[in-house]
Amino acid sequence: MADNKEIQDDSSQGVSYVGAEAEADSASGISLDPEGQETLVLQEVKSEDNMHARTGSSPNQNDNVDLSAGSRPDFPVPVGDVFCWKHISGFSSFFTLTWGWLVVNKSQILSGITVALAQVPEAVSFSFVAGVEPLVGLQSAWILGIFTSLFGGRPGMVAGSTGAVAIVLPSLVEKHGVGYMFYAIMLAGIIQMAFGLLRLGVLVRMIPHPVMVGFCNGLGIVIGVAQFNIFKIRPDEEEEGRKLFETFGAFAPFTNGWEWVDGTMVGWMCFHIAIALITYALFPRLTNAIPASLAAIIMTTIFEHALVRPVGYETNCVSDLAQVKGNFPVPVWFDKNTSTSYADIMPTLNGETFGIILPVSITVAAIGLLESLLTLELIDEMTNTKGNGNREAFGQGLGQFFSGMLGGMGGCTTIGQSMMNLHSGGYTRLSSSVAAIFMLLIILVAYPLINLIPVAGLAGVMFVVTYYTIEWESAIVVLGSILPQKLRLRFGYETKVKRSDVLIMLIVVVVTLILDLAIAVGVGIAVSCLIFAWDAGTTLTFSRAESSDGQSVVYSVGGPIFFGSIKPLMDLFPDPRTEPKNVTVLFEQAEVHDWSGMMAIKRLHERFENNDATVQFQKLNVASRRLMHKSKDLWEGVNVFTEEDVNVEDDPLVKHDHVHENTHM
Repeated sequence: MADNKEIQDDSSQGVSYVGAEAEADSASGISLDPEGQETLVLQEVKSEDNMHARTGSSPNQNDNVDLSAGSRPDFPVPVGDVFCWKHISGFSSFFTLTWGWLVVNKSQILSGITVALAQVPEAVSFSFVAGVEPLVGLQSAWILGIFTSLFGGRPGMVAGSTGAVAIVLPSLVEKHGVGYMFYAIMLAGIIQMAFGLLRLGVLVRMIPHPVMVGFCNGLGIVIGVAQFNIFKIRPDEEEEGRKLFETFGAFAPFTNGWEWVDGTMVGWMCFHIAIALITYALFPRLTNAIPASLAAIIMTTIFEHALVRPVGYETNCVSDLAQVKGNFPVPVWFDKNTSTSYADIMPTLNGETFGIILPVSITVAAIGLLESLLTLELIDEMTNTKGNGNREAFGQGLGQFFSGMLGGMGGCTTIGQSMMNLHSGGYTRLSSSVAAIFMLLIILVAYPLINLIPVAGLAGVMFVVTYYTIEWESAIVVLGSILPQKLRLRFGYETKVKRSDVLIMLIVVVVTLILDLAIAVGVGIAVSCLIFAWDAGTTLTFSRAESSDGQSVVYSVGGPIFFGSIKPLMDLFPDPRTEPKNVTVLFEQAEVHDWSGMMAIKRLHERFENNDATVQFQKLNVASRRLMHKSKDLWEGVNVFTEEDVNVEDDPLVKHDHVHENTHM
């Protein structure tokens, strides 16, 4: 990633980051715990420039705590920790600690508020996609957000209602009702929690880097294109929601058939977007009192109500999408509220209901896990820290379950808001928790103010997120990979990678735009596996040595022997009818990986035996011998252990990971 670089020691700041295992700096009192969080001691608190260097955000000068010597406590004030009050001994230390904690965590709190504001219009839009009331999506945003923030595996990552999950739900809601959707979301949460408890989060390591780059580029384009929805007039009667395999859904703002707003409003909306972009770029040069993204939202709101409306014009605000007012949720089985009354529509939970919701639950769980674990990997690379995929899966599943139980539509990590949180300076659990809590406050009490925000201002902030999400350096990589060598040398493009990797990246981007981000990642992984299998199958080495009397021949084979290399392996051996009848096959530099590889050895044995030749297979490494020993009844008569016959169960080398044995790739 462009931002993935080791941060060197800064003598003026006294901060050193090396992954998630940085040692404490005695001069500054700053250390990085296993979750990537800093711990600052009030005696001398330094700035966060290094963290901002990794996320692209501006340092906040007011995060430095400067207390008088007489009031400095002798205990730490951690960034993002809410348990530091256990050290207080009286009112004086309480107020001193509280003030220091607020100052140190100011950027985390303000970043969370900014994220919550940006989540409102998206949660409303995704509710329309799913075919449910806007309040359902808003409730999901804070419920998922607080559970994944507290119990998830990646500090600073934001969760809430998402389009990837919303597009799975319309058919279920339309055919069976919203009650079935609540059960489907709860079951999806149970599946995700089981995924985490079974420690299957390690599967994310199967995602190649070209897929990650394609994921970022496709995501950035989707986020950017989605902002053009603000220029469309949403019909009063919502049309049928987007389906999972709908084609070109990413371009829905241009293909959904909705009417465009009038030209005057377009002009004022573009004005707001420009104000947001200019504010984001210039505001940090004036002050770092608040995040630039929050300043952009405030500025566009001021311009809307102090300039645009007084001169007789207006643009759409949050209130024009939907009213965000609501009540604190209760479990759906007991909800007798007149505006929702879910208790009256909940179906009987039996085998029939389970059969209806199971396919949707599996799809929601899979999509949510995929997008969340990919985002976790992305943030890990951007911040040089390490998240926990298993914990993230469990935390998201817990939030998913409670989301369904409390009348939400579920969701997963909101990638755009997670990027916004990082670029606004939020990288702890506190920032994402504040986002969830502030979303709840918006629903309960702050909705009159939130309704005043112009959606064009929020779109401007999301365009900034688009810019930081796209891997712009990948364009140079693509150019360096498609140009011939002479042109690369002429223009200085020493950025060539394998063209198959570039193809994988482009496939992920294209499938994202045609179908869906989650489907695109799955396709990218599948194509990567096929290309790897094909390439690995062509790396076999082969040599032949014949005795001086012409009675014996020795073949030496090297490389991986698996399903992708069987055909090339069989083609390497000459016709046994013209070869000596005493045959030895050496696998000293080879390794058998699967059933196909074992069958290849048996087929070679039968080929030579059918032509009256005797054959011995020697020099198999320990891992290959162990694999064949476990199924030796299938290879009866195949002479594999002639010279190196060992007791596999007693050989201490057998317990070694076969990946590290003598493998020649």
